[in-house]
Amino acid sequence: MTRLILSPLKVILRNTPEEWLEATGGDTILLTGFDQDHSPEWLDENYGKSFQKIIAFRSYAANDLVLKTADELFAEHTIEAVVPMAEIDVLRAALLRERHNLPGLLPQDAVYLRDKILMKEKASAAGVPVAKWKRVTNALEVVDFAAEAGYPIVLKPIDGRGSAHTFVIDSPAELDEHLENGVLSATDRLPDLIVEEFIHGKQYRIDGFYARGKCQFISAGRFIGTHLEFLAGGHLINALLDAKSELAKELVAFTRNILENVLPLGEDGMFHVEVFRRPNGELVLGEAAARLAGASVFEENLASFGVNFKMAAVRSYCGFEPPSWPPGEQLQQRLAGHVLISPKPGVLVKAPEALPFDWVYSFRCGPVGKRYEAMAYTNAEVATILVTGKDDREIEDRLIEAIAWFHDNTEWEQD
Repeated sequence: MTRLILSPLKVILRNTPEEWLEATGGDTILLTGFDQDHSPEWLDENYGKSFQKIIAFRSYAANDLVLKTADELFAEHTIEAVVPMAEIDVLRAALLRERHNLPGLLPQDAVYLRDKILMKEKASAAGVPVAKWKRVTNALEVVDFAAEAGYPIVLKPIDGRGSAHTFVIDSPAELDEHLENGVLSATDRLPDLIVEEFIHGKQYRIDGFYARGKCQFISAGRFIGTHLEFLAGGHLINALLDAKSELAKELVAFTRNILENVLPLGEDGMFHVEVFRRPNGELVLGEAAARLAGASVFEENLASFGVNFKMAAVRSYCGFEPPSWPPGEQLQQRLAGHVLISPKPGVLVKAPEALPFDWVYSFRCGPVGKRYEAMAYTNAEVATILVTGKDDREIEDRLIEAIAWFHDNTEWEQD
C-alpha cells in the first residue's frame, strides 16, 4: 500500500530530497507542479528517489487534470491515504477520500475550512467571536452593509487564497471606485463574495498539526504589516511569540477549542489559523485552514523550536509514529521571525547571495536575470530573510535592518 501526496512545487522544493525520503519512506506517489526552472525531468532526477512516482503538471493550482489523474491512480495502486500540502489541495484530497472510502476529512466537512461564510456561521453558532459579515451579490448589498457596519470594510471571495481579490475599502468614495471597476459584476460566480467589518487590532497566526487525534505541535506568531500591503509591493513580517507568554497560551487555547470542538479538522491534519485581537483584548477568528502555513512558517519554527513540524506531519501521515515532543513551552529554544519581500515588476539585475549579519538564520532570493511580475497571490515573494533573537523587539529591529540592507544591495530594471 502507498500514500498519495498532493502539493505545489514550491512546498516540495523547501525541503531536500533526503528529507522527503525520510518522511515518506520512498513509496509515496507525488502529484505536483513544474515550472521553467524545474522541469518534470529535473524533478525525476533530483527528487525521484524520494517518491515511488512523480507526476508533474503545468499550472498546478488551476489544473483540473490533477484531480482526474489522482483518481485514475487508484486503479493502478492500493492507496490508503491522501495528504494535501496546500489550500488548493484540501478539497481535492477530500473528494478522493470520499470516492475511494478513505479515512480523513471529507467534502462535507472540508467545506467548513474553505468557505469563509460556512466557517463563520459554524464558529458563531458555537460562541466563537467572528467579524460581522454578509454574503453579497450586488452593489446595493455592499452599500447597505457599509452603512450598518461602518468603514473600513473588507470585500473578498468566500473561498479565496493568497489574499487575491481582497480589498480593504476605507470610504464611500473608495467603494465607488471598486464598483466602477466591476468588483462584483466581473466576478465569475456572483455569490462567492463576502463583505465583513474591518477588525481594528493586531493579527496573529497559529500553526501546527494533529496526528492520530492528538495535537502534536502548535505555536503562535504575529504579523507585522498586512497581507494586502505585501501584495501591493511591500513586505510582510512574521514573528513567533514566546511560547511561555500569556498571549501565546491564550491564542493556543482559543485555536485548539476551534479545531477540536467547532470546526471539523479530524484526527489528522495540518492547520493554519488567523486570529485578530481587538483593542479590548477580545480574540476574533479570522479564518482557519486545514493546511500547512505558507511563507517560511515551518522554517521559522525550526529555528525557534529545533523541530521540523512540516516533515514530522508528513512522516506521521505516511505511516510512521508521530513525534513525542514536549510542549512548546519546554521545546522553544529562542525566538525567530522572517520577512517576505515582494518583487518589483521587471528584471532583477543584482541581488546579494548572503547578508552580513550573524543573526540571519537563512536567506533565500529568486534568481538574478529573471523577469518578475507584480504579485497576484501572497506566495510569489522574491526574497525571504529569517532571523533569530532574544525578544520581540530584537527580532523586529533585526528584520527591519535586514530589509533595508537587502533593498540597498539589490538592483532592478523596472518595466
